[in-house]
Amino acid sequence: MNKSAFLLLGLLLTLPACLREEASTTSAALFEELWEEFDRHYAYFTYKQVDWEAAYSRYAPQAAAASPAELRGLLCQMLSELQDGHVNLYTPEGSCGYRFWAKAPANTPLHAAGYLSGLTSLSPALAYGRLQSRPEIAYLRIARFSGEEADFAGIDDILRELADTKALLIDLRDNGGGSDRFSELIASRFATERRLYRRFRYRNGPGHDQFSDWIEDFIQPAGPAAPYTSPVYLLTNRRCFSATEDFILAMRQYEQVQSVGDTTGGGSGNPIFRELSNGWVYRLSHWQMQGPDGASFEGIGLPPDHLQWISREDSLAARDAILERALSLID
Repeated sequence: MNKSAFLLLGLLLTLPACLREEASTTSAALFEELWEEFDRHYAYFTYKQVDWEAAYSRYAPQAAAASPAELRGLLCQMLSELQDGHVNLYTPEGSCGYRFWAKAPANTPLHAAGYLSGLTSLSPALAYGRLQSRPEIAYLRIARFSGEEADFAGIDDILRELADTKALLIDLRDNGGGSDRFSELIASRFATERRLYRRFRYRNGPGHDQFSDWIEDFIQPAGPAAPYTSPVYLLTNRRCFSATEDFILAMRQYEQVQSVGDTTGGGSGNPIFRELSNGWVYRLSHWQMQGPDGASFEGIGLPPDHLQWISREDSLAARDAILERALSLID
């Protein structure tokens, strides 16, 4: 076979693959790909009573005629119907996701700093201090549960320094979550014994109701020192989400812990990231999670033990009504 014939045969052999690759990134093909991936892996269709087939019927005809920009908008619109803060689409032109905190006032901004004698920041995740008017009461700000393990390593030093305090306020407000590995690391420093705090199961089949068996998860004492056992008050609002809710679930298994503020955002899905053929990235909830009582809080949130709002007047006056309510509960 001469060189020209060889090259021509190679072109003919590779042409179908090229065409398939091009076809796989058409708007219609990308819509099919995303819809099918959610159909196969998303965990909360039945729980949320979402008719995914009906969503296909509504959006597929529009997707077939959509430009890339129009497709992005259509996909975002379809995914928003899941009302899941763990569902997102990321593209070079921007990202979209469900604004879970918009369902109710977020009880922000925060004005805790005005009540403290000082605030020592150990990392982007952790900062601590004492109340100016009541130095026997400590304050710990956990801004996030994402980052590196080094961001959370200071918790033992903090609790060692605050060991003599009468009570501790843990401010979780606006903490959108991160890794449950870090939420468990912090919660273990308050655990007095091993206790069940959640259970979860993975979506593992093509049916919307196909899951693994439930897996139990426990919180237990850890760290170099005895646990902090003085009263603890968790300050919460609507923007507490995901791993922050895992932390709240773990902490409230112990009698010395109460929560003050507002109901959390309601995100229990443990998202995974995947990629479409054109490089767009998305994430979806691939497990179901419950508290130890078997109750799900997905899309509902965890209510506080003591409900407290921050009014507009409070905000304008830089008054932290949630923090003040927690202080009123301490003898």
